[in-house]
Amino acid sequence: MNAEELLDLGLTWQFKGDLAKAEDYLKKALAQDPELRGAHLALGDIYLKRGRIDMAEDMYSKEIKIKPDSVKAYIELANVYVLKGDEHEALSNFEKALSLSGHDWRASKGIGYIYFMRGELAKAIGWFRMATDGNEEDLAVHFWLALICHQNKLVTEMDTEIEKVKAICKNMEKFMSTSRDVISYVLGKAAALQGRYKEAAKYLEKLRKKGNIKDKKRIEFGLFYEELDILRTLMEVYDKTDQKPLSDSVRNEIDTLVQAK
Repeated sequence: MNAEELLDLGLTWQFKGDLAKAEDYLKKALAQDPELRGAHLALGDIYLKRGRIDMAEDMYSKEIKIKPDSVKAYIELANVYVLKGDEHEALSNFEKALSLSGHDWRASKGIGYIYFMRGELAKAIGWFRMATDGNEEDLAVHFWLALICHQNKLVTEMDTEIEKVKAICKNMEKFMSTSRDVISYVLGKAAALQGRYKEAAKYLEKLRKKGNIKDKKRIEFGLFYEELDILRTLMEVYDKTDQKPLSDSVRNEIDTLVQAK
């Protein structure tokens, strides 16, 4: 098989969710043709999904050298910088993607998130609204808008955004079996915002029991969130509900991580 055929196979396995096979074929494709467009980008996506941030950064940077007008490569490189905590480089790359595309909703969403993290909520809302012009069904945008509305005590607007979030999650549950973690986080957080604490605990306990919280920022389906926020929110939920309180061991686990942060 030639390099392009290997790339096609790699992309096929990536779409099917077999990242190991996809990585193998993509590496073979690049061994034959190190300048093959799209291969570094695809490998970067695999590394990003697996949390291998530095390797993802390297792949996206190489893709940009080969294809300087790759909007997606700039967006994904910006996402890497968000995960690494470099807001300046993240913003620069989102803006570069926007300048190349004219109007890419993913870049607008990314810029909105940077302003959201900086606490510049009016700017964040503007960019998120622009993002919805390109994609009305993006989970991350409506989730972040719900958080902003909650901070600004805009209850009606928050409830509207949460209804959109719930509808999107329902569709994701039907068609994307690999999205369970992010759905549990989003629905748990949304329930907590609306004071539905028992429901919130149900979703967030699933995540706490599933594995160790590693105190890191994650990205799933374009949504950035800190794993630690799962525990923070869970503690708040149990403090406000009449359910059985958290055990001392769990509360100590949360306290330790929150204080370390």
